[in-house]
Amino acid sequence: MKKDLIIGLFAENKEAIEMFGTNVYMNYLYGQTINELMEAERELDVAKKIEATEAEILILEERVKFLESVVSLATKKYEINDDDTPDMTQ
Repeated sequence: MKKDLIIGLFAENKEAIEMFGTNVYMNYLYGQTINELMEAERELDVAKKIEATEAEILILEERVKFLESVVSLATKKYEINDDDTPDMTQ
């Protein structure tokens, strides 16, 4: 990498662009996980209504619990910086 991007005029902008890109990607992943959780909850509801086997319901319940944990963890990590921009890298 060129030294001009590490120190000098563009160093601060480079860091801001990298942080922005990271936050956009993390928000995308967060949204995907929430969508997957909602789908898993729907599947579990359907399985209970059609009286699926206990094993199938247990697997779906475990999947929902896992996704809830992932969303909960991501939510706790989602912090607002001093300038009110989301930061999910910490």
